[in-house]
Amino acid sequence: MKALFLLLLFPLLFSLGRKDNIIYVSPDGNDHNKGTLAAPVATVAQAQQLARGMKKKLSPGDTLTICLRGGTYRLQEGILLQAGDGGSHDNPIVYRSYKGEQVTLSGAIRLDKYARLSPASPLYRKDPATGRKILEINLGETVLASFNPLRLAGFNGEEAPKHYTLRQLFCNGRAMPLSRWPNKGFTNFSEVVKDKSGKTGIVYQDPHISGWTGEPNILLHGYWYHLWADAWEQVAGIDTNRHVLWLVPPYNHYTFRKDHPFAAYNVISEIDHPGEWAYDYRDKKIWFYPPEDLQDTTLELSVCESPLLTLDSVEWVIFRNLHFEMGAAAGVQITGSRHIRLERCDLNGLSRDGILIEGGRDITIISCRINDMGRGGIRINAGSRETLARGDVVIDNCHIYDLSHIDHTYTPGIWADGTGTTIRHCRIHDVPSSAMRINGNDHLIEYNELFRVVTESDDQGAIDMWGDPTYRGNVFRYNYIHDTGPQGQDRMHAITGRAGIRFDDAISGNRVYGNVFRNCSGGHFGAIQIHGGKENLIRNNIFYQCSAGISFTPWSFKHWTDYTKHSQEFLAQHQDLYVSRYPELTHLNENLNVNTITGNVFLACDQVTLRQPKTVIFRDNLILDKYPTPGNPEQDRYSLRSIKEKLEKIGFKPVPFGEMGMK
Repeated sequence: MKALFLLLLFPLLFSLGRKDNIIYVSPDGNDHNKGTLAAPVATVAQAQQLARGMKKKLSPGDTLTICLRGGTYRLQEGILLQAGDGGSHDNPIVYRSYKGEQVTLSGAIRLDKYARLSPASPLYRKDPATGRKILEINLGETVLASFNPLRLAGFNGEEAPKHYTLRQLFCNGRAMPLSRWPNKGFTNFSEVVKDKSGKTGIVYQDPHISGWTGEPNILLHGYWYHLWADAWEQVAGIDTNRHVLWLVPPYNHYTFRKDHPFAAYNVISEIDHPGEWAYDYRDKKIWFYPPEDLQDTTLELSVCESPLLTLDSVEWVIFRNLHFEMGAAAGVQITGSRHIRLERCDLNGLSRDGILIEGGRDITIISCRINDMGRGGIRINAGSRETLARGDVVIDNCHIYDLSHIDHTYTPGIWADGTGTTIRHCRIHDVPSSAMRINGNDHLIEYNELFRVVTESDDQGAIDMWGDPTYRGNVFRYNYIHDTGPQGQDRMHAITGRAGIRFDDAISGNRVYGNVFRNCSGGHFGAIQIHGGKENLIRNNIFYQCSAGISFTPWSFKHWTDYTKHSQEFLAQHQDLYVSRYPELTHLNENLNVNTITGNVFLACDQVTLRQPKTVIFRDNLILDKYPTPGNPEQDRYSLRSIKEKLEKIGFKPVPFGEMGMK
């Protein structure tokens, strides 16, 4: 009995002897405090300093917590964690909010000083009814020290995004749009010209543009050469006699092709819609047309030009229930780090990407919300294609939407390079280009819901892969992809197409299984588009109300061997490893255009396939003009119970439709 009493007493004595391993931070704290609940510090940087000393005193199994009290922490420089700020397997570090309080890490300053536009202003005189609503904000009265012209980037034909930052204006927490002309759609240019020095200009067609000669910082956003590659240009001057917009070099990678669409931004005289604003770096001012009454309105300007949180060579850290917002760059950047976890964090209102992961291993982003981004949601480059070592990045149960306000193309919800990333149970929507871009090997994409994507760009898929027949071992299963493409009028007048999954330019050896495709084909593309690839397996999928189920663009032997030259050189350098993992690579230049389509259901599709070559293995598929019973497959959760016998004949297995999407 005595032994039992001591056994029960020991944990109590141990817990009483342990220190409280929590450092408290509060917007109302003081960095001279000790970081206790009663005397919190004011900054995360000071909490890091205290944590470095406290780590040395931890016992095995202890967790060190940095607990942030509710409120807004305004950052003019982002938080930086380096190797010395990490934890260990036995002593992880947790950054979290305090007992459900909302913690906001903001990269913005408040704008409290502004005035109504003067009646003497040309902008007021242009339209007094609008002019009396416009505010003039003097940035010279803020903490800002530098005022430079706006210069943005776009895709530019380069996968590595060009660097820029953008100070965005926010009204009541929502990013406001730069003034745009035309308000909807695009205008076109009719010709490309050069002067004697080699400077490039475009000949505009609408004489309205000639009224902008006094504008200080006009930006042009356009699809200058291809309708799948956007870019930003800066105007150097306007020749009203020749109707030429002269541009500031360097120009976009693809240069220019006449009769392509563009729109103008940051034109002060074009502020005519609620919410629009423009910036004049010379006068250090912003002009803003508020979308609502100024009573109880909060105006903010993003000024933090580094990621709000950077992890560089950090291990064993968890971030939980934190809100990152209004940065002039990215939200979170994780470089060369391992065993990192973001849980239930929100990221919104950022000028660039939400989360950037470069290198490292075992990084999990779970139950996070990412929205209102200038670029994409999450960009990952982890694992090694040279060794096929997995990066083991997991993106789970995340809601990612309303993206690509600045760079419209190749800024998807999730971009995964490298090897061994898992993306599951995510909901991605409202993206002008793709929901996902997948490059590399052995990625698993499962149980996601993707919709209202590829709403602007041409020649893309909701899930997009491009360019290398050694990108193999990727599995796309149990995803619900629906309602892709423009929602209403096609502003781009696309000439190619938009797909649910696009295997572009030689993508081969991947598996598409158990997915549901509804209303996700357009133009010359089916719900799945295979462009020159081979040895892909399309099995046990449901295609419903698609203009075409699967489309093909076959390649000749010469085109294949010419295009895949670099891939073949890479394979020669890693022959043993890759052939042992993917035996079909032994015959890289054989079996061209051979893909297997089997055990699928095509239901109420206008066409089953487009441009199907004879090499395709198409067998044991079920094709029905309409759903055989009253109602529709969605009401039945795509169980297809009413045609069970027909499904059994083709070996079709029920898809877990109820498990697709967020949990």
